[in-house]
Amino acid sequence: MTLQLTGQSERLPELHREFNGQPRVQMPLLVSGTDEKGNVVDVPRDPASSAYVLERRMTAPGDVKRAWQEKYIFTGDGSTAGIEGDHLIVLDAQALREMTPESELYNGSLVLPAGAWQELKDQKDKVVYLTAGEVEEAHGKGYVKNKGVWTPANKSVAKAWDALGRGRDISSYVQLVSEGSPHSNSWLNVYFNRTTKGDAPTMRPWVVDSICGSSDALGYSYLSDYYGRLVGLAPEAHEITSPTIVQPSLDDVLAVCRDYVAPCNMDDLRTALAARYQK
Repeated sequence: MTLQLTGQSERLPELHREFNGQPRVQMPLLVSGTDEKGNVVDVPRDPASSAYVLERRMTAPGDVKRAWQEKYIFTGDGSTAGIEGDHLIVLDAQALREMTPESELYNGSLVLPAGAWQELKDQKDKVVYLTAGEVEEAHGKGYVKNKGVWTPANKSVAKAWDALGRGRDISSYVQLVSEGSPHSNSWLNVYFNRTTKGDAPTMRPWVVDSICGSSDALGYSYLSDYYGRLVGLAPEAHEITSPTIVQPSLDDVLAVCRDYVAPCNMDDLRTALAARYQK
């Protein structure tokens, strides 16, 4: 059964679309809007990022919030293993967007061509480098509660989640996850892709586990996994990551006030409110 990920109150019926199956097969369909035969059946979409998944789990309409919270989601962010034990977190990874069923895999990870590692590492935007020591420090660890405050287990965990969360304060999200997996003592644990093929680095997608799975960030999932689940975003979906707040007009406010304010005071009230609307 296809997940319903767009709420009834949202503008279009398919702002979000689930793509089930091997990510190396589904990603080309997601980004092109075509089916397996090359027929155009949809709009081109972007794969949901880790940060987008976290945001939707917090702010999606009530009729679809549980669908976002209760399922793991493969994202378009890349967990990239270096041959020296170091790592690159690559947001909106182009290598994942461009993969096809014919792309070279090794143990389910995408083998990167010569020079790709350095090219990515040299990027200033959407790429975060972790040393081998930072990978060792963060691997398998997440957020814990320390004196009532949600705290990363160490600086390397904080660095990883700052990248995956794109700089957001995720303390409220950690609280939500802790309520959904109350028997855990560590949440949002980070597990890196650590696969290399000889001298070649590899990339896997970051998978955000369900809330009952502590919302761990999983970098070890297979691109050939038949249980993959990507979510494609229509261009308009980026506009609804936070609820829209509509400011009432001055006339709307005054219409309500007429039931509570003496008629002789309405002109003064209009003047006072009009000054605030002009700020």
